[in-house]
Amino acid sequence: MKRDKKYIGGIVALFLAAFAWGSAYTVMKSNLEIFPAMWLLGIRFAIAGALMAVICLPKWKELDRQTVCHGVWMGMLLYMEFFFFTVGIQYTTASRSAFVVAAYIIFVPGAYWLVFRKRPGKLDVAASVTCLLGAAIILLDSAGGGINKGDLLTVGSSLFYAVHVMYGSVYAKQHSPLLLNMLQIGTAGIIGLAAAFLTTPFPTGVQFADFGGAIYLAVGSTIIPYLLSLVGQRYVRPTTSAVILSFESVFGCLASVLVLGDRLTPRFVLGAAVVLFSFFVAEGIVPGMKR
Repeated sequence: MKRDKKYIGGIVALFLAAFAWGSAYTVMKSNLEIFPAMWLLGIRFAIAGALMAVICLPKWKELDRQTVCHGVWMGMLLYMEFFFFTVGIQYTTASRSAFVVAAYIIFVPGAYWLVFRKRPGKLDVAASVTCLLGAAIILLDSAGGGINKGDLLTVGSSLFYAVHVMYGSVYAKQHSPLLLNMLQIGTAGIIGLAAAFLTTPFPTGVQFADFGGAIYLAVGSTIIPYLLSLVGQRYVRPTTSAVILSFESVFGCLASVLVLGDRLTPRFVLGAAVVLFSFFVAEGIVPGMKR
């Protein structure tokens, strides 16, 4: 497979996005001690959406009906993805949640086939299965044993994640990544604030300093990585994009080990190695596995 500078740049952008998301797992976990899940979602996306609207002011004139429709649809998927994740992480560890989310990788080829009638290749399926195997190796080693409520909720997140990645791979080639990012984040922010107002009282005793984590999530874990992921998906195949973005789980687990004190075991190292191997499978650069 020919790999030009744009393709390599796309891969780098996707890895950076995965790192930004993974490193934010611990911030998300700690902020849930300050804000209820619904309010944290709404505040995070509202701040990010407002900032993106300002950043994109010079490009507003380029908006058309199709871009708006696609951006709003992606925003709805984005909110549902994070709703299940944010609620689920309250009932499980950050590292465990990271690897349950990685299960989305197995859904991407099938979802792409069902929606766009494009049958996945053998390497696409092999890469997805290999990546999921790596995630499972680590998940089964997580503390707490057995499947819990948080795991099941996070599986719901992984389903929406898969559909979001799939549509992102298509729409990122059709529209400006900046405008698409503004629309999806803004939509998620509107839904998030509305849902919070209707379902959950705002917590008492919150001080201005308590918004620091939410601001970090808005910028470092929303605006920047989602823009990077959309740019990357313009040039990288859907399955390869999904495999790279699944490294979020590796980075998330490492962050929980370093910051929250979750244990690092030989099984984690093995699982992470299998996830890394799945990237080479997706790229067809494993001996005997060529595209």
